[in-house]
Amino acid sequence: MTDLGHNPREQIQLGNRWYVDDQFQVQMGHPGSREVIQNRWRIFEDAIEQWLKDQRRDVKPLRFLDAGCGDGINLLGLAQIAGHLGIEPEIYGVDYNYLRVDRARKISGVHDAIQARLDELPFPDGFFDLVLCNHVLEHIPEDMPVVKDLRRVTALGGLLVVGVPNEGCLMGQIRNHLLQRSILRQTDHVHFHTERTLSGLILDEDFRLVKVEHYGFLTPHGAVHYLVSMTRLGRYLLRRLGASFPSQSADLILVARRT
Repeated sequence: MTDLGHNPREQIQLGNRWYVDDQFQVQMGHPGSREVIQNRWRIFEDAIEQWLKDQRRDVKPLRFLDAGCGDGINLLGLAQIAGHLGIEPEIYGVDYNYLRVDRARKISGVHDAIQARLDELPFPDGFFDLVLCNHVLEHIPEDMPVVKDLRRVTALGGLLVVGVPNEGCLMGQIRNHLLQRSILRQTDHVHFHTERTLSGLILDEDFRLVKVEHYGFLTPHGAVHYLVSMTRLGRYLLRRLGASFPSQSADLILVARRT
């Protein structure tokens, strides 16, 4: 896997502050992105709740992993989901960026956060009942070794949940190649997924598709999307557009079960 800046100071010198800024302030501080994150949590919770209902064995303790946890936003979400569902899992996070790992360790309810590569996860085979990897794979040129290790640490009967931007859809193509071509010069995304490409990457003979969730609408210009998402009415319109045209959603979340 290509390293994407183990040294945060180098990222500052490159002008890429995404890897060093406090993402709780950046993402949770904006009403549009905060709503998106909270909706993802609802999707995660629905998948976990259904999985728990389908369990035919008593699993104690449940172990959850957020692979590419960043500052720990989804670790917080997993802890809140566990509280809603009345379970007490061991929640782990892994990220390559030591600044983010230090922040993630401070999240209440997190068992441990570890600095490591996602293609060399420091856990035994089948260690986790739930493996989450959200908005990470689009950044990684050599993504298949990461996927293989995510599969490896997922327990038999466990869930693998992978989220990516739906940037390969028609609205994404219009944005990137017509209305906002500067994105292709600025982005560090190297994969532009659709539901088909994501399913082809994640699923194999050992992982059965449970569902693919679509959320939001990929507005074909970043500045327009930002302005629209600032208002409650704008966010409502984006949700309605996404519900009406799911193939053009902003987010894809694939849920698979190891059989």
